Amino acid sequence: MKLLDYTGKLNLHADYLYVIKLLEARCEYIEYVLVDEDDTELIERFRDHIISVKVKNKWWGTKSGRGSKVYTISASKELFRYLRRFETFCKCVSSDFGDNAAETDFGINDIAFFDKNELPLLFTTTHEGYITVRSDLFS
Repeated sequence: MKLLDYTGKLNLHADYLYVIKLLEARCEYIEYVLVDEDDTELIERFRDHIISVKVKNKWWGTKSGRGSKVYTISASKELFRYLRRFETFCKCVSSDFGDNAAETDFGINDIAFFDKNELPLLFTTTHEGYITVRSDLFS
């Protein structure tokens, strides 16, 4: 499994929608990490699809000094319809001071998409603007 740095490549909504379509075709479940404990809209909306909740300080793409709630949620057409409404997960913006993360309407919670073999297809470190994808997502 080869992982690709996809940071900055989903800055445009059209690119985001294309990747969401690819993910929907292969995703079995997501992990959604409450980095912002007040941003629970996705959790509340898909409460009936929650498989498990664990407090972790390490998840795909991130290691934290404090524990965060990691929700495992089964994938559904409704979930992907919900995700399509966002501009994108996060943006990486270049400036004279280097690359910076720009928050979007998705918020700062991290998200990861997994296939039937429990391997990640895409994961984010949203508040830092990082996105990583598995190379075969596009084949």
